[in-house]
Amino acid sequence: MNRFGLIVATIMVVATGCSGASDSAPEAAVEGPMTGVEVVVGGTTSATDQIMSAMMVVAFTERGATVIDRSNRADDALNRDDLVAGRLDVVPEDLSTGWFIHLGETAEFARTAEQAQALRSADRANGVEWSDHSAFDDAIAPIATEAFGTDSNGEPLTMDRLAVRLEGDFDARVCVDTATLQSPDGLVRFEQATGFTVPAEQLDVLAEGEPLRLVVDGQCSVAFASAVEPELLGAKVAIVDRLDSSAAPPLVFAPRNAAYMFNAELFAEQIEWLPSFLEALMVTLDRPAMTALKADLANGALAVDVARSHLEASGLSLS
Repeated sequence: MNRFGLIVATIMVVATGCSGASDSAPEAAVEGPMTGVEVVVGGTTSATDQIMSAMMVVAFTERGATVIDRSNRADDALNRDDLVAGRLDVVPEDLSTGWFIHLGETAEFARTAEQAQALRSADRANGVEWSDHSAFDDAIAPIATEAFGTDSNGEPLTMDRLAVRLEGDFDARVCVDTATLQSPDGLVRFEQATGFTVPAEQLDVLAEGEPLRLVVDGQCSVAFASAVEPELLGAKVAIVDRLDSSAAPPLVFAPRNAAYMFNAELFAEQIEWLPSFLEALMVTLDRPAMTALKADLANGALAVDVARSHLEASGLSLS
């Protein structure tokens, strides 16, 4: 690439990036394993995607790539279509959207790792390489007030025991939003796994975001929502994310662990550093870490600054 082309491409990072990553992206060209390589990063408007996309913007830029940031787009399907068509090189995505929506598969798995491997193997036929997945799972979970959702030792109940407690307490309130009530991967999964159907008179169907707010305020006994949300930082709640050890299946809700979809050719070209980097990154992204990162974003920090700070703190930044 000539000097003029490099300048134009650098400007494009500022002009096209929507996630906030571009405002603070490094401007000076650096030498590295991706010098001379142009990479187009996609992603949706969700907080998780903004952060995940920005991590790739930072990582690629630090290694010398010319990065075009086309993240922060509302249409998830458009990101996938553009990746397969070669208009994007990397897009963050969760495992179940990849498996059930993008590939249209229906098989379910007892373990997250099994689904991830099946997804990785199947999508290679489409020229897509999936990275390792995050430690955090953005699937919904029963989130109870501390008093309602813990045992005598202060430990979170299992889902089975939570169901027993709900069944025995007619004053308990269960809060869900409309999407969680209607989704085949929503409240019905808990009911099928535990054999307990929440009585209509105990169920409050609320607007999006309200169940989490109300359980944090103590106005709902249990809310079904993502457990990776800033509102939960410091809240006196219990996240109920497992069945009794004797129960089956181990997975109740379809896993929403985050990963990246890569253009397979780009992934292969960067095989010397990219897989090991991604493996190390995903280990650092557990529930507390991602919850804190989303809180920083909600408090006004730019996605690129949130991402860079995490990479630096995790020893994964080259700066």
